[in-house]
Amino acid sequence: MICIDDLRVDWFAVLCDLKRCGFAAQGIADSIGVAKSTLLGWKQGAEPKHGDGERLIAFWCQASGRDRGALPMIRRFDWRA
Repeated sequence: MICIDDLRVDWFAVLCDLKRCGFAAQGIADSIGVAKSTLLGWKQGAEPKHGDGERLIAFWCQASGRDRGALPMIRRFDWRA
């Protein structure tokens, strides 16, 4: 059984979805108020600050026409096991 705490937003998939919707990285970055390099860092596995992540989620919802419940999610790995 997967606990909700085991899941996190798959930022790579979110950004790939936006690219498929026709948005360039610079345009996304400008729209949510972050540097393009920051956005690319998220695509490579960095976690956005809460507010930045919320703005990206809102942008994704609007661009994709999907609601927040359809966000791509991945399971958080526990390397202690």
